[in-house]
Amino acid sequence: MAGKQYLTETLRKGTAEFQWILPLTQDECSSTGNLFGGTGLAAAIRVLEFEAHRPLVWITGQFVSHAKAGEELTFQVELTAVGHNSTQARVTGRVDDREVISAFATLGKRDVDKSGVWAVPIEAPPPLDCSIFPSRDGVRSVSNNLERRLVKGRSKSDDPPVEDGRVAMWVRVPEGIHVDPAFLAVLGDYVPWGGRDAVGGGVGGGRSLDNTLRVVNPVSTDWILVDVRIGSLTHGYAHGTVHLWSEQRDLLATASQTCQYRPLD
Repeated sequence: MAGKQYLTETLRKGTAEFQWILPLTQDECSSTGNLFGGTGLAAAIRVLEFEAHRPLVWITGQFVSHAKAGEELTFQVELTAVGHNSTQARVTGRVDDREVISAFATLGKRDVDKSGVWAVPIEAPPPLDCSIFPSRDGVRSVSNNLERRLVKGRSKSDDPPVEDGRVAMWVRVPEGIHVDPAFLAVLGDYVPWGGRDAVGGGVGGGRSLDNTLRVVNPVSTDWILVDVRIGSLTHGYAHGTVHLWSEQRDLLATASQTCQYRPLD
């Protein structure tokens, strides 16, 4: 697979040191025209890796307000501690004086003799044996720009809830895109979908309040299995995790989120 990195052609350096700017189009937003949370976190990852010159280990971001297509999101990076193998850093994204996202991260790499993966992927047929993921609208957006195949979840609005709170889909990696933490951050932002399917028709649109990505082993793959597990949805807030797997069932990364929902009316 080619090695073009997600967002590298749209991000540009700002006028201040450690400053980057992301002009927002509908391709960086959800169908509502608001910044897709995973894209905001992906941009934060990209600028942190640019400035730290080290690979991401983990990042957690809090979404403070919305940003919309047509606006410019400005990121300011601060390298708070630079060690022999690890860098601690933070980045804040703003539109003018309005804070949109605030993130903290560790970047680096250590080589040790032993490792392991103990998580188990959901049972899933090959991607092309799965039905096309039901698109809820025809508006251009981050999700609608991706080819998605439904493994487990609701395909119609009147389908019953997913009782065990676990849904999954295959996502085809766009041609020429390198599988790295920034792209995986986009796919880690699917807890809101899982929460809606877990309760059925009981809630309206979900909004991410945070997103944490923990990098395991990004490897080249044509499809990524997005394995969402909802732990709870109470008082209008859902907590869930996402495991991202290659076609060969390599664990690429894990993500976790809290999302808030509104009543359908």
